[in-house]
Amino acid sequence: MFKRRLGIALLVLTLLMLVQGGVAVWAIDGARQKVELGRLSSDLHAGFLAFSDSKNRLRTWLVNAQSDLQPDDIEQRDFLLYELRTHLERLHANSDRLARRMLSTNEQVAALVDERRAALATFDALFQALERAVLASSVMPATEQFDLVDGQHLRMVLSDALARERTLLAQQRSDADQSLQHLITLAIAATLTLTLTIVLVFWYFARALQRPIYELVKGAQAFQRGDLEHRLDERMRDEFGHVATRMNVMADELRQHRRIEQDRKQHLEDLVDVRTRELEIALASLRQLGQQRQQLLEDISHELRTPTTSIRGEAEITLRGSGRSEAEYRQALTRIASDAARLTDVISDLLTMARSDIVEWQVKRQPLDPSTLLGDAIDQASTLGRLRNIVVSSGPIHSTTVLGDPQRLQQIVAILLDNAVQYSHAGGVVNVSAEVANKQGKAVWELCVRDHGIGLMDSEAQRLFERGYRGMQARHHRPDGQGVGLAIAMLLTRLHGGQLSLETVHEGGCEARLQLPVHAAAGHLPLKDD
Repeated sequence: MFKRRLGIALLVLTLLMLVQGGVAVWAIDGARQKVELGRLSSDLHAGFLAFSDSKNRLRTWLVNAQSDLQPDDIEQRDFLLYELRTHLERLHANSDRLARRMLSTNEQVAALVDERRAALATFDALFQALERAVLASSVMPATEQFDLVDGQHLRMVLSDALARERTLLAQQRSDADQSLQHLITLAIAATLTLTLTIVLVFWYFARALQRPIYELVKGAQAFQRGDLEHRLDERMRDEFGHVATRMNVMADELRQHRRIEQDRKQHLEDLVDVRTRELEIALASLRQLGQQRQQLLEDISHELRTPTTSIRGEAEITLRGSGRSEAEYRQALTRIASDAARLTDVISDLLTMARSDIVEWQVKRQPLDPSTLLGDAIDQASTLGRLRNIVVSSGPIHSTTVLGDPQRLQQIVAILLDNAVQYSHAGGVVNVSAEVANKQGKAVWELCVRDHGIGLMDSEAQRLFERGYRGMQARHHRPDGQGVGLAIAMLLTRLHGGQLSLETVHEGGCEARLQLPVHAAAGHLPLKDD
């Protein structure tokens, strides 16, 4: 595992640092000991010189005292003796300390130590002899006692001791220099070893981390781009392998969530499309219904004018005359009541349409005789004609039975007669006839309404049934028209399964033809073949 390898590397580096520190402490301690031995040797050398100097000053004092050159100074003598004793004590102490530190040295050094001890013993004997001689009597010792001790010449002993100490001092200094050099060499070697080890560890871990880190970075970049199909190498047997496994699991979960999210989004988009289409269809239907309702309102409004005008005209004509009989008044009131009933039916249509969703004409077909309806319509049209000085003349009218709505059929006939009266010249005549004819082997009841009015152009014959269209001559003759009457008549005719047409008459005016299929239960009458 990568964690274990990293721990081992850190442990090795720590051990190397501890070893380097231990070796450095050991080398520094050895050098310190060498320096301390050299310092002790230097102290011994300086001690021997100081002892020789004190001895010479004591000898000078004695010579001066014997020659009476100066008075006896007992305090100076005692001070010199004390100084000699102090030097000897320091020499013994440094010699013992140096001897203890040099126990493990070679035989040559041991011999030098023994010679130093012998020299110190000679100096001890000299000091004791001088001290006894000086303190025992008032006679000063002879100067020969300063140079000979037990038959040994003191100057030679001191010279040998100084030479010996110089030899030891030089050797200790050489050892100290070597120790310092070894310390420097060891420090350089330890530093190089530790540095090389750190470089090797860094190189190893750099190579070990390069591939897994590259794989992880590459995978992270792929996931960032949205490539959830990318997979990391899970064969790495360390922590990076576990990380790669977890990242792959995360990618699988993200891909699954993305697929679910896409499915939900697609479902939502499909649902929105369906709802949008439904709303568009509903909106189109509402628009169509609104348009149909508007057309129906216009048609009914148009239909309101005819009975209203008829009622007003009938009333005006009746009031205009004088000396009329009761029967004539009763006949006028009957026509007014009939027109009012028709007006009531139109108003009922309006109320029904306002209270329900009815947006088109409702036709309730039943067997009936159209000639009866035609007679009422002719009476109504005659009233309108008298207001405009136009005569409505009826020709032969044959009876039969058709399937239709009485109110709607009367609307058709009233529209045709109203148009014939409206677009006729003053003093004109409107001819009305109805017969049963044979059309393509089928019996039909055919109504013909002919006027001698403004007529129409051949190019306008079919367009006159379009809602809101009016011919040029019609606009000049009657500017207040709406152009919806013939469209209503055509619609109601088709609802009854019939046909409606307009034809130009060469003598002037036009002819409207309404054809309704005869009911099968009707009696057989002579048929007119076209």
